[in-house]
Amino acid sequence: MRDLVLEEDPILKKRGLPFDFDNPQEDPKKLAKELVESMYKYEGLGLSACQIGVDLKVFSMISDDRPIVCFNPRITEFSEETTYIREGCLSFPGLWFPVQRAYGVNVTFANEDGENMNGTFVQLTAKVFQHEYDHMLGKLYLEYASAYMVRNARKKQNLWLRKRKNNDQ
Repeated sequence: MRDLVLEEDPILKKRGLPFDFDNPQEDPKKLAKELVESMYKYEGLGLSACQIGVDLKVFSMISDDRPIVCFNPRITEFSEETTYIREGCLSFPGLWFPVQRAYGVNVTFANEDGENMNGTFVQLTAKVFQHEYDHMLGKLYLEYASAYMVRNARKKQNLWLRKRKNNDQ
Protein backbone atom coordinates (compact mmCIF):
# COMPACT_ATOMS: atom_id res chain seq x y z
CA MET A 1 0.00 0.00 0.00
CA ARG A 2 1.27 3.45 -0.88
CA ASP A 3 1.74 6.18 1.71
CA LEU A 4 -0.60 9.13 2.02
CA VAL A 5 0.75 12.32 0.42
CA LEU A 6 0.68 15.33 2.75
CA GLU A 7 0.04 18.99 2.00
CA GLU A 8 3.62 19.99 1.06
CA ASP A 9 3.71 17.54 -1.87
CA PRO A 10 3.50 19.35 -5.26
CA ILE A 11 1.44 16.50 -6.80
CA LEU A 12 -1.59 17.87 -4.93
CA LYS A 13 -1.49 21.07 -7.00
CA LYS A 14 -0.93 19.29 -10.30
CA ARG A 15 -3.67 18.55 -12.81
CA GLY A 16 -4.13 14.78 -13.08
CA LEU A 17 -3.70 12.90 -16.34
CA PRO A 18 -6.70 11.13 -17.87
CA PHE A 19 -6.74 7.38 -17.27
CA ASP A 20 -6.23 5.60 -20.59
CA PHE A 21 -8.15 2.32 -20.67
CA ASP A 22 -6.69 1.47 -24.13
CA ASN A 23 -3.14 1.81 -22.84
CA PRO A 24 -3.46 1.80 -19.03
CA GLN A 25 -0.78 3.62 -17.04
CA GLU A 26 -1.64 1.28 -14.10
CA ASP A 27 -3.76 -1.84 -13.69
CA PRO A 28 -7.23 -0.29 -13.13
CA LYS A 29 -8.47 -3.10 -10.84
CA LYS A 30 -5.31 -2.97 -8.70
CA LEU A 31 -5.46 0.85 -8.51
CA ALA A 32 -9.16 0.76 -7.59
CA LYS A 33 -8.48 -1.78 -4.82
CA GLU A 34 -5.55 0.28 -3.51
CA LEU A 35 -7.62 3.50 -3.44
CA VAL A 36 -10.47 1.85 -1.54
CA GLU A 37 -8.14 0.14 0.96
CA SER A 38 -6.22 3.39 1.56
CA MET A 39 -9.46 5.37 1.94
CA TYR A 40 -10.57 2.97 4.70
CA LYS A 41 -7.12 2.81 6.30
CA TYR A 42 -6.92 6.61 6.58
CA GLU A 43 -10.62 6.83 7.55
CA GLY A 44 -11.71 9.08 4.69
CA LEU A 45 -14.98 9.46 2.83
CA GLY A 46 -13.01 9.83 -0.39
CA LEU A 47 -9.46 9.54 -1.64
CA SER A 48 -7.94 10.84 -4.84
CA ALA A 49 -5.14 8.99 -6.67
CA CYS A 50 -2.87 12.04 -6.26
CA GLN A 51 -3.15 11.59 -2.48
CA ILE A 52 -1.26 8.31 -2.79
CA GLY A 53 1.21 9.75 -5.31
CA VAL A 54 -0.55 8.63 -8.51
CA ASP A 55 -0.91 11.40 -11.09
CA LEU A 56 -4.16 10.13 -12.68
CA LYS A 57 -7.80 11.27 -12.74
CA VAL A 58 -9.16 8.58 -10.44
CA PHE A 59 -10.70 8.63 -6.97
CA SER A 60 -12.61 6.44 -4.56
CA MET A 61 -15.50 7.55 -2.38
CA ILE A 62 -18.26 6.13 -0.20
CA SER A 63 -21.73 6.21 -1.71
CA ASP A 64 -24.70 4.50 -0.01
CA ASP A 65 -22.28 2.92 2.49
CA ARG A 66 -20.34 1.25 -0.36
CA PRO A 67 -17.07 2.27 -1.99
CA ILE A 68 -17.11 3.33 -5.63
CA VAL A 69 -14.13 4.21 -7.80
CA CYS A 70 -14.46 6.92 -10.44
CA PHE A 71 -12.08 7.00 -13.40
CA ASN A 72 -11.96 10.22 -15.47
CA PRO A 73 -14.86 11.80 -13.56
CA ARG A 74 -16.75 14.81 -14.88
CA ILE A 75 -19.39 17.00 -13.27
CA THR A 76 -22.00 17.71 -15.92
CA GLU A 77 -24.34 19.81 -13.79
CA PHE A 78 -24.27 21.61 -10.45
CA SER A 79 -27.47 22.39 -8.52
CA GLU A 80 -28.18 26.05 -7.87
CA GLU A 81 -28.82 25.20 -4.22
CA THR A 82 -25.65 25.08 -2.12
CA THR A 83 -24.53 23.67 1.22
CA TYR A 84 -22.06 25.14 3.68
CA ILE A 85 -20.60 22.23 5.64
CA ARG A 86 -17.32 21.67 7.47
CA GLU A 87 -14.81 19.93 5.26
CA GLY A 88 -11.47 18.26 5.82
CA CYS A 89 -8.88 16.51 3.66
CA LEU A 90 -6.76 13.44 4.46
CA SER A 91 -3.69 15.26 3.11
CA PHE A 92 -4.31 18.06 5.66
CA PRO A 93 -4.84 16.11 8.91
CA GLY A 94 -6.96 17.98 11.45
CA LEU A 95 -7.64 21.00 9.20
CA TRP A 96 -11.41 21.58 9.12
CA PHE A 97 -13.49 24.56 8.02
CA PRO A 98 -16.82 25.16 6.25
CA VAL A 99 -16.83 25.13 2.45
CA GLN A 100 -19.70 26.18 0.21
CA ARG A 101 -20.43 23.65 -2.54
CA ALA A 102 -23.34 22.66 -4.74
CA TYR A 103 -26.04 20.69 -2.89
CA GLY A 104 -26.25 18.24 -5.79
CA VAL A 105 -24.26 17.22 -8.87
CA ASN A 106 -24.88 15.16 -11.96
CA VAL A 107 -21.76 13.28 -12.97
CA THR A 108 -20.22 10.87 -15.44
CA PHE A 109 -17.25 8.59 -14.85
CA ALA A 110 -15.89 5.22 -15.89
CA ASN A 111 -15.76 2.25 -13.54
CA GLU A 112 -12.66 0.05 -13.24
CA ASP A 113 -13.79 -1.97 -16.28
CA GLY A 114 -13.90 1.19 -18.40
CA GLU A 115 -17.72 1.23 -18.58
CA ASN A 116 -19.27 4.70 -18.62
CA MET A 117 -21.50 5.47 -15.66
CA ASN A 118 -23.85 8.34 -14.82
CA GLY A 119 -24.80 9.40 -11.35
CA THR A 120 -26.50 12.01 -9.24
CA PHE A 121 -25.20 12.80 -5.78
CA VAL A 122 -26.69 15.10 -3.16
CA GLN A 123 -25.66 16.49 0.23
CA LEU A 124 -22.56 14.78 1.70
CA THR A 125 -21.83 12.51 -1.28
CA ALA A 126 -22.09 15.53 -3.62
CA LYS A 127 -19.63 17.39 -1.39
CA VAL A 128 -17.21 14.44 -1.40
CA PHE A 129 -17.47 14.07 -5.19
CA GLN A 130 -16.75 17.80 -5.67
CA HIS A 131 -13.82 17.71 -3.23
CA GLU A 132 -12.23 14.69 -4.94
CA TYR A 133 -13.00 16.10 -8.40
CA ASP A 134 -11.11 19.28 -7.43
CA HIS A 135 -8.07 17.09 -6.68
CA MET A 136 -8.13 15.99 -10.35
CA LEU A 137 -7.76 19.66 -11.30
CA GLY A 138 -4.98 20.34 -8.79
CA LYS A 139 -7.37 22.49 -6.76
CA LEU A 140 -7.38 22.33 -2.96
CA TYR A 141 -10.24 23.03 -0.57
CA LEU A 142 -8.12 25.82 0.98
CA GLU A 143 -8.91 27.89 -2.12
CA TYR A 144 -12.53 28.17 -0.94
CA ALA A 145 -11.63 29.78 2.38
CA SER A 146 -10.51 33.26 3.38
CA ALA A 147 -7.05 33.76 4.90
CA TYR A 148 -8.78 34.52 8.22
CA MET A 149 -10.73 31.24 8.14
CA VAL A 150 -7.59 29.23 7.27
CA ARG A 151 -5.60 30.96 10.07
CA ASN A 152 -8.25 30.03 12.65
CA ALA A 153 -8.50 26.48 11.29
CA ARG A 154 -4.66 26.15 11.46
CA LYS A 155 -4.72 27.11 15.18
CA LYS A 156 -7.27 24.37 15.85
CA GLN A 157 -5.28 21.97 13.65
CA ASN A 158 -2.12 22.61 15.70
CA LEU A 159 -4.00 21.87 18.94
CA TRP A 160 -5.47 18.71 17.41
CA LEU A 161 -2.02 17.55 16.20
CA ARG A 162 -0.42 18.24 19.61
CA LYS A 163 -3.20 16.37 21.41
CA ARG A 164 -2.81 13.44 18.99
CA LYS A 165 0.98 13.39 19.44
CA ASN A 166 0.63 13.38 23.25
CA ASN A 167 -1.88 10.52 23.10
CA ASP A 168 0.50 8.44 20.98
CA GLN A 169 3.28 8.64 23.56
